[in-house]
Amino acid sequence: MSEVQGTVEFSVELHKFHNVDLFQRGYYQIRAGLKLPSRIPHRLTATIVQQTGESSLSSACVHENNVHSRIFQILYRNEEIVLNESMNFRVHLLLDGERVEDALSEADFQLKLDLHFTDSEQQLRDIPAIPVISSRTLGLHFHPRRGLHHHVPVMFDYFHLSVISVTVHASLVALHQPLISFARPGKGSWLGKGSLETGPDQSSISLENLVFGAGYCKPTSSEGSFYVPSENCMQHAYKWHKDLCLLLLNAYRGLHLYYTVIMKEIPDLPQLKLAELAVEDTLSQLCTELQMLNSPEKIAEQISKDLAWLCSHLLALWTQFLETVTLHPEVTAYLTQEHHTLRVRRFSEAFFYAEHQKLAVLTFQESL
Repeated sequence: MSEVQGTVEFSVELHKFHNVDLFQRGYYQIRAGLKLPSRIPHRLTATIVQQTGESSLSSACVHENNVHSRIFQILYRNEEIVLNESMNFRVHLLLDGERVEDALSEADFQLKLDLHFTDSEQQLRDIPAIPVISSRTLGLHFHPRRGLHHHVPVMFDYFHLSVISVTVHASLVALHQPLISFARPGKGSWLGKGSLETGPDQSSISLENLVFGAGYCKPTSSEGSFYVPSENCMQHAYKWHKDLCLLLLNAYRGLHLYYTVIMKEIPDLPQLKLAELAVEDTLSQLCTELQMLNSPEKIAEQISKDLAWLCSHLLALWTQFLETVTLHPEVTAYLTQEHHTLRVRRFSEAFFYAEHQKLAVLTFQESL
């Protein structure tokens, strides 16, 4: 089975912490982490946007790929603390090469938010040891073509009644052959609770074997340039190339479309001219150029170049998008209104009516 390394990036913003009715004065902290099922081989890295200098009580920090907000003190009821902290979670996943889009859609990304508390100033010297008092987990409905752009107020439990407002943006940023090794869940473990094991190392598998499939045999030196892969191997390579290019192009189109809508709805944003990639035309050109090649090495090399070219465009657009919208107050207001509209629509769907012909109403027999 061919496997593909996919990279998805999540931008998470913590805006305002509102104390509705926290019953205890003291020092609080929000900790955010991205979670994936252990059955999916993955690597995760967390970073803080625009952090300079040493981390301290007054600034966010990263600890074991979880982001800790700055420590803030709550003294009064209905008190509001502005955090305005932004973080990025980049996750590399090992995906089934035959169903990359479905595998990404079913990945079950989750954002875990923990509320930590202490009333002791001495305990602030050991920040990781500050106990958690409440926790919330958000299911992130990520789709590789549309990405994810949402704002939501997250309420902690009724014993620690408080709200943190969160904005999440996400996009697929890369697809290519596996370049790093991934830990996999162990087999035959007791009650399914086995440790992770490494292997086989997909990063050591040649690009030709991934592109042409399991039936491909690398030609010997005596065969030279006269070796021609079988028809099945060629069709596998063309399909592998087309599917990955199409997904990257659709991800670019989805992000480009959302970026355009945001600029139109918020005139105060920098009105930039975004580079466009026509999905059908670009895909057709890439596939045609690939089918003109005969050498297996040149075909594999061209596929690698095409994927790298598309990934570079997608990553550039994603970087530009984040530079524009991250912690922008009007973008936050737009997403807040969008969330409110969806919430009202969801509530309205709980009330319904059914239309009947007049004759059917008059002759309707009620059950006694």
